[in-house]
Amino acid sequence: MKNINLVLGKFLYGFVFLILIPAGLWLWAKYTEQIIQLPIIESKIAGGIMIVTGGFLMLWAMFALMYYGKGLPMNAYPPQVFVTNGPFRLFRHPIYWGFGLLMTGCFIFTGSQSGFWLVSPLAVLGMVALVLGHESIDLRKRFPDQSIRTILDYPESKTDSPDLRDRLASLFWVGSYYVLSNLIIEELHGNVPPLFGEPLRIIPALGNSYYPFFSIILLLITPFILIRKDTLREWEVSGFIGLSLICFIAILYPSIGAQYFPPQDSAIFTVPLFLMFVAVKAMFHQSKPVAIIYTIVAFIVVIIQLANSRSAALNLADSILIFLLSSNYQRIWIFLKNTSEKIANSWKEWVFGKVRVINHGFYVGFGAFFGILLAGILAGKAYSWALLVFTILVTVFAALWAQIIEGSAKLKRPFGYYGGVVGILFGCLAVCAMGLNGWVIVGVGSVVMPWIQAIGRLRCLVNGCCHGRQTNNPMLGIRYFHSRSRVCNISGLKGELIHPTQLYSILWLLFVGVFLLTLWNKSNVPISLIFGLYLILTSIGRFVEEAYRGEVQTPTIKGLHLYQWTAIVSCIVGILMTLIQIEPVVIRPGFSWESVWGAAISGFFIFFAMGVDFPNSNVRFSRLV
Repeated sequence: MKNINLVLGKFLYGFVFLILIPAGLWLWAKYTEQIIQLPIIESKIAGGIMIVTGGFLMLWAMFALMYYGKGLPMNAYPPQVFVTNGPFRLFRHPIYWGFGLLMTGCFIFTGSQSGFWLVSPLAVLGMVALVLGHESIDLRKRFPDQSIRTILDYPESKTDSPDLRDRLASLFWVGSYYVLSNLIIEELHGNVPPLFGEPLRIIPALGNSYYPFFSIILLLITPFILIRKDTLREWEVSGFIGLSLICFIAILYPSIGAQYFPPQDSAIFTVPLFLMFVAVKAMFHQSKPVAIIYTIVAFIVVIIQLANSRSAALNLADSILIFLLSSNYQRIWIFLKNTSEKIANSWKEWVFGKVRVINHGFYVGFGAFFGILLAGILAGKAYSWALLVFTILVTVFAALWAQIIEGSAKLKRPFGYYGGVVGILFGCLAVCAMGLNGWVIVGVGSVVMPWIQAIGRLRCLVNGCCHGRQTNNPMLGIRYFHSRSRVCNISGLKGELIHPTQLYSILWLLFVGVFLLTLWNKSNVPISLIFGLYLILTSIGRFVEEAYRGEVQTPTIKGLHLYQWTAIVSCIVGILMTLIQIEPVVIRPGFSWESVWGAAISGFFIFFAMGVDFPNSNVRFSRLV
């Protein structure tokens, strides 16, 4: 019987990942084709090359796992031996790289808009989440003494000289991402006029010449000039972060972010200015003559590019902002981590007779006020009081969910996010009963919820809920010392370094919030798509976050935390939501005092629910701690 179950389990696992998921992605693209109004990317040659390359890479990696690993390429039935041969010597996770190439190639080959712009990016994000939220952790547990430096790995953070492999790998990743981001943004917004400004008039523009070659040559030689591994690594990581940011800005706000492109009839793309700024910063670890010469050449290239850009002011402003963010990522992270630790140990409470007020309630109360006010402005005066009803129902279901999953003698009044997701359905029904359109509430709720959740995570820091598991990395971990925190009085991790999972969540939710708010302001985006994307993106983030959480009361099922399974279900529901076709809804957005009053009452209700309790009572729902 055991062998039969094992064979059946492997068969079902293979069927799901080799047939069901690919077929599902194809159907997802097919049935959302009409709602994605973006340029068609179609090329039989490029698509065919990607299909063949991706398919070969997948098969090669699967064979390596079976031959060298003595097992199957399945997370549920993993190989018994740590594999470092074949494609695993080139880079990590080649099966996922191969599938990503194969999938994207299919959509380029067939010219599928939804496949390229919707399904492929989200599927890749899903694979990244699977690696970060399960596979990499599982590998470290099963092979604690095994590691490998692949050919295309980042350079190590050391002061010795990089070898040719380090230099070529860094150039490969930065160059590849530079070309990819340029191609995508040019395809989307290659002819968008700037918000303001004009080319720099100091020198004549070079017209249709090949001036971008100057910046490309500078990019090509940079990794071969840097003499330390840590500066090469910083250049590569900063370049990746900066290109991600400029791509994000340019796609969402093209009149601001897509201004570093040359005129449309130029032969090739220019290198974004911030990459040259990052390189100049790295050069100051070199000898002074090299740094000075490089800086002078870079300055000349910058002037030439500004003279040929659509808006010198926007180009320079974008580049300086991206440079400051991308080149100081370590300092920014340390500041955020240290601030999180201060907030985590800032518990204060005031007792008035039988009532206790806890300071963390102010965070979530303000978050609710801000979010509901924004929702009221987006939806208009007619929905002000409906938003209040919706907020109350979502909060009540969040409390009921957590009471069932986590309620105990120590946790009299917990709250659970996925109970709130269930509450959306009942809140929507209540809004419909009020004679209003439930989709409007769902849509604006999807837009503001990431902001409310991000601010609410500050409460989680103080309360110690949603806390991380232990880590040995001081660059990542924070410590709790306040006895009231769940970290200390339930999990017993006082003074231990733990992952700041609440901070991980805040950063991801802010990205989701900006993205969805921008989509809401585009008139041709269906509300069902916005709601579906909210569920998908928050589920992807939650799957990863949950893998690093360390709450003792959260059950584990088949190697995954309970909330990782609920994240998977939520993601599937989000995909189904994107398939729903609804008629455009006419709304009248605008400020109203009704929205202010509704937001104020919502904020006070959430503040009371999550920041005020009765410390001497032992009744269910009475105490927060």
